[in-house]
Order: sequence, then structure tokens, then C-alpha cells
Amino acid sequence: MRIDWMEEARRRQNSLLRDLSSLLAIPSVKNEAAVGPGAPLGVESARALKRMLGLAEREGLRIANIEGIVGYADYDGRRSAAEETVGADRPDDYIAVLSHVDVVPASGEWTTPPFEAAVRNGRLYARGALDDKGPTMAAFYGLLIVKELGLPLRHRVRLIFGTDEETGMSCMDAYNRLERPPLAGFTPDADFPIVHAEKGQVNTRMTLKLSGSGSEDRVRLRGFRSGTAANMVPDSAEAFVGGSPDELASVAAAYRSYCAERGLSGSAAADPQRPEGATMLLRMEGKSAHGMAPETGVNAGLLLLQFLDTQPLGGDDERFVHAAVELLAAESSGEALGIACRDDTTGALTVNVGLLRYAPGENEAFFHLNIRFPACADGDRLLATLDVKLRPYGFHLAETVVKPPHEVPASHPMIGALQRVYTEQTGQPADLLSTGGGTYACKLPGCVAFGPLFPGEEDTAHQPDESISVDSLLRATALYAQAIYELANVDYEKGGVSDESGHR
Repeated sequence: MRIDWMEEARRRQNSLLRDLSSLLAIPSVKNEAAVGPGAPLGVESARALKRMLGLAEREGLRIANIEGIVGYADYDGRRSAAEETVGADRPDDYIAVLSHVDVVPASGEWTTPPFEAAVRNGRLYARGALDDKGPTMAAFYGLLIVKELGLPLRHRVRLIFGTDEETGMSCMDAYNRLERPPLAGFTPDADFPIVHAEKGQVNTRMTLKLSGSGSEDRVRLRGFRSGTAANMVPDSAEAFVGGSPDELASVAAAYRSYCAERGLSGSAAADPQRPEGATMLLRMEGKSAHGMAPETGVNAGLLLLQFLDTQPLGGDDERFVHAAVELLAAESSGEALGIACRDDTTGALTVNVGLLRYAPGENEAFFHLNIRFPACADGDRLLATLDVKLRPYGFHLAETVVKPPHEVPASHPMIGALQRVYTEQTGQPADLLSTGGGTYACKLPGCVAFGPLFPGEEDTAHQPDESISVDSLLRATALYAQAIYELANVDYEKGGVSDESGHR
């Protein structure tokens, strides 16, 4: 039987977009300040999970909700016991498609509201359209195509929906505590053709222990804030500067010149919360980008700190600002931190400074580092190097989490199956790629990232006006349908496709 996978996807376009719009309308940003029963990461994240599980239940899939942070939907397309596929594996074996329904905050200026799906010029706009609600729905409809065509499968198929991919993947830790791993699988959360290797990650905070030192005859930094998520390049920053009226006038004039000379978007005005005029509010605008590629964004926090380093600060203020400028502001490769490295598979180490905070009154001063390192490096050794480098500046490391690199070898039978699927449908070679991004693939053995971005497409994830081409969404749906069919018929013990797959 020859199947026109793209035609099957197009036939379901209206239903797919309708269901996707309802999912995109849920502002499922992790919010531990808004938890509730069955919603440990926030009620909106739990609502997005329930929405996907409800759609799966509507289609007759068997669903499960684990601790309110991860769920799954099972489809068993194997033949009945009377005509069971010869050589079928144990009944609890399955192949997995891993996706997430949480999103990063919708910062920046949007053309249309970020949680209202809008189609303009063939593109679907909303937070999560690309990362990862759009691809989640594409994979869901890919499975529905296989189900509705009644195609026989050797293994069960499980769609896994997480709610904490953007901020720590605790959802997959919960899943792994209770469920056996799949035979193989993919996540629709990166690039086509196939991302088989991921950098490791170190998330840590370089924290300054405040001494309370300072000088009243100097300009004072009373507060600094930039960034909303560790894995995003901050697109805005604000600093509260105290001093005499003459000092503040001088700071404002210097800041306006600093911005004008560099073509930066910044402003200086009296702090609206202090009408007596004892504090100046400095604002800086940058450009958001995904934390895996900080060089593609403009870090507003670091730009503002570079200006502050030119002012007559003292004590803790000066230590905080000067450390940022010397260690973090010049580049994102880790050279100044002494940790720069690269390999041929995953490329160079990167450092994103995603959260920058200074609040002397609350005894808080830190920079959150999201470091993505190649397989040639070791996370613990990187931390040891950082610790030595930071000590002279009065900083120490805190709240550290290390994720090792992940790689699925090219010899894995799943890789060959996905390469055939991609080449059959696109006519293009299915090269193996690597990424600095962290996906759910790293949480389960034998899993890779497969789409949704096609070669040459713009990556708008984590940015204002995030979007995905509707045509690309349908092409991905067609690829996911065939990929699910093929992977569910691979004989993983023998390392190849079974005779029951129908593969030509």
C-alpha cells in the first residue's frame, strides 16, 4: 500500500489548526506561585497538559496523568491475539514521541496578543507556535493518521507530554521514576533532518556575598534587574541609581551619550516610585534569542552593566558591576571565564547570562549562567575552573545543575528509519546534526530530535512574534506520521525494519 502522507496531513489541516489554537490560548508558563491541586508547576501548565490529554482521550487513546506535570497517551495498533504480528515484542515495549506544552514568558513587543493564535501571510503566530505546541499537535495528528488508516504496528506508540521542558525537565524525571524507557523515540523540538547529539549543560548562579560596603559620596546602585528565563537572552534591563541631583544629572547625560554613540535603545528618567528624585531609573533594550545561541541576541543586562562600569561606584556595587564586565560582557564563548572549548560534533561552548539581579536591600546579587558544553568537556571540571576564576571577585557558585551531553550513534536502527522517511518525503539527504539546545531526547536512551524546523527556516523560538509556517507544520505532520509508522515496525532486536512495516 502506498500512502500519500502529505495529502493525509492536508485533509486534517482545519482540525489540526483548531485544536492547536485552543492549546496556544493557554499561557502555560511555569509559575510555582500559582500552584493548585494537581498543578505543582502552576495551574496554567496543568491546564495545557489536561487539554492535550483530553484531545487524546477524545480520539480513543489510553491516557495517564503523572503528578500533574507529565502525561501520556498510548495507541496500540498491533494485531489482535488471533493474528498477532509474528515476532512482536513484549506488550509493554513502545516507541515514544516526546513533546512539551510549557512555554517561555511572552516578553517583548508582539504584533498580536501572544496567546491568541493568528495566521498572517501563511504563518501561525503565538507563543508556543514553534516551541513546542505546534510540533506537539503535528505529532499528535501524525499518530491520528496512522490510527485512522488502520496501519498494523509491531510496537505500541506513546505520546508523552511534559510541562517543565523550559526550566529543568523535572517532568521527565517524574516520568522516569514510574515508567520503563521506550525502545526508541524522537522529540519534535529542534531541526530537520535529525539531531542526534546535544551539548551538555551547566546551570549555575555566580552569587556575590554582599558586605554592605559602599560610600555615600559616590553614585549608588540601588537595584538592577534583567531577564525572565535562564535560557533566554534578556531583551530588557533596568537599573536604579541613587545620588545627589547633580550626580544623577551627570549619570543621565552620560547614559544618553553612551546609547547615542553605540546606536542603543535606552532611556534615563527619574524613578516614578520615588518622586522626590533621589533615584534615577535607567532602562536598556536588547534583542531576545534562545539561550543555546546567545551570540544571535543582544543581552540588554550586560550592555547596561557596561555603562555602569564607567560610573563612580564603590563597594559591593562596583564589585557586582565590574565582575560582569570583565567576565561576562565581552563574549559568549567562555574565554574570560577560562572554560572555552569545542569539538567537531557539537561545536563550541556557549555561555548565556539569562538572569541578572542586584537588590542590596534583599541581600541578593547574582548572575545565572546557562552554559552549553561539547562532549569533549566535563561539567564538573568546568565548575571547578569557574570556582577558581570567581573567587578573586568575591563570587561563589550556587544552585548548580549539570546535564551531561547526549548522543545516539549513527548505527542505531532508528536513525536509518528516520533518514529514509525524511529523504523519501523531501528528496533531500538526511544529514545528522547536533545542537546546543537541550531537548527531552537527552532524558531517554535511544531518542533524538526530529524537526520541526526545516533547513534554512528562521528560528523564532523564545522571541516576540514566535511563528511557524502553516505549510511547514503540515509537512512536519506528514513526516511524523510516516516516522511513527516506520519506528513502530522496526525490529530493534535485529537492528532493522521488520517485514510487517510495509516499507518499500
